[in-house]
Amino acid sequence: MKGVPMYRDQPLRNFLDKLCSKSPEPGGGSASALTGAIAASLSGMLASLTIDKKGYEDVQNEMKEILSEASALKEDLLELLQKDTEAFDDASKAFKMPKETREQKEKRTQAIEDGLKKATEVPLSIMQKSRDVSRLAAKVLKKGNTMAITDGAISALFAEAAAIGAMINVRINFSWMKDQDYIRKVERQLGEILDEVRAIKEEAVRYTLETLQK
Repeated sequence: MKGVPMYRDQPLRNFLDKLCSKSPEPGGGSASALTGAIAASLSGMLASLTIDKKGYEDVQNEMKEILSEASALKEDLLELLQKDTEAFDDASKAFKMPKETREQKEKRTQAIEDGLKKATEVPLSIMQKSRDVSRLAAKVLKKGNTMAITDGAISALFAEAAAIGAMINVRINFSWMKDQDYIRKVERQLGEILDEVRAIKEEAVRYTLETLQK
């Protein structure tokens, strides 16, 4: 979308100030992507605090791999933050197409459908990346530095929040969509992702609180 700022390269305050305004972008999808990026960074933090730490010699290679993966996921989610500000552009333009004749109506209907499917791709990708962050949090939580265990739990918690937020943005597109087969296919993906991130979050919180009480 022409004129949309590159939020990922600006100070965080710029993003939040715009988010708190009446501007149509950024919105909940971008906020979900940012939450996912924070979740990835927290898993990376726990891995970083384990690397070269005495007593964790046997997991050094794994922690380095986790840190690398967390950094990549952070960048992916920041990219999706930006893409979400542009995602609805095609559908928005399609809604404004003329609908005076039968041919115009058919073209408009198809353009709206195509635009909505395109708009669905970004929040669905945010959900998928958030699931990857959840899996990473589960891995680093039980092998990382116990002094920073809470960062792993919060990573899993934020990853679930990011996935839920993105899911809502996926489903809002269904409101205008006519392709029921496509909707059912995506709904299955949503359910699978949400079940997994919820289970990981619950286990992460349980494990962390029990560990803190020892």
